[in-house]
Amino acid sequence: QAPFGAAHRRAGPPVRCRAVLAELFEKMAAAPVSPGTVYLVGAGPGSVGLMTVRAVEVLCSCDVVLHDRLVSADIVRLANPAAEVRYVGKEGNVKTEVMKGQQDDISAQLVQLAKKGLSVCRLKGGDPMIYGRVGEEMEECAAAGVPYEIVPAVTAALAAGADARVPLTFRKTATSVRILTMNSSTIKDEHFDWQQFVVPATTYALYMGLSALAGVCERLLAVGVPAERPMAIIDRASLPTMQVVAGTVGTLPSMTQGRSDLEGPAMVLLGDVVALRDRLAGTAQPPPA
Repeated sequence: QAPFGAAHRRAGPPVRCRAVLAELFEKMAAAPVSPGTVYLVGAGPGSVGLMTVRAVEVLCSCDVVLHDRLVSADIVRLANPAAEVRYVGKEGNVKTEVMKGQQDDISAQLVQLAKKGLSVCRLKGGDPMIYGRVGEEMEECAAAGVPYEIVPAVTAALAAGADARVPLTFRKTATSVRILTMNSSTIKDEHFDWQQFVVPATTYALYMGLSALAGVCERLLAVGVPAERPMAIIDRASLPTMQVVAGTVGTLPSMTQGRSDLEGPAMVLLGDVVALRDRLAGTAQPPPA
């Protein structure tokens, strides 16, 4: 038999896609999750369509779901109807000790639930391994002898580059990518290496950078990053409400100041590749709903 059946290929695109997905899920394991196991799952950048098949499979199957603030209601609705769903979102701009206490509580919940024999989905926005605090949860599970699985996802930097038509690498323009967090703690960190931003042929993906943008640009200029270095904010990447504000290190803070329509989450891209979007954007449309 041909893969997914010849009849599927003869059908119209929407019907064919549904048939392919249905058969794909039928081919999955009869027991996609195991009792007493924690699943550390990335929900992706926001769009349901960018979730991985494995993420959907786990979310639809687990007994308990603990989800973050940045996971959309559309994604949470995919949970097993019989599952207990807990919101464990952490707010930004809180003291480090408060954030640690919140994270410790979440990690403890994961272990307690798994030890009751439940399958537990810890659902995080983006990819869990990139600024998702998954390391603490891995440590807690490992110390308690609780088995866990990590389900990777499309991280925000990739979705932002795709939606803004900014290739993160480009021959002779950017040969490396650096992923950094640019929250208020970074700005205050006296040991943070700001000199790394003068490395040539590099694209910088700055997570959580919108609220700290003015301070970040100030520091960049102070270490010798040219004011004309291209820089852009991609707000709500992968969603129909996505926006791009493109400028330079010297102009972007004033371009975004007072913009209440930039709701976040937002990604800041810095590097010469940002300037390429002028000729690569074409007739780019916002991501589909």
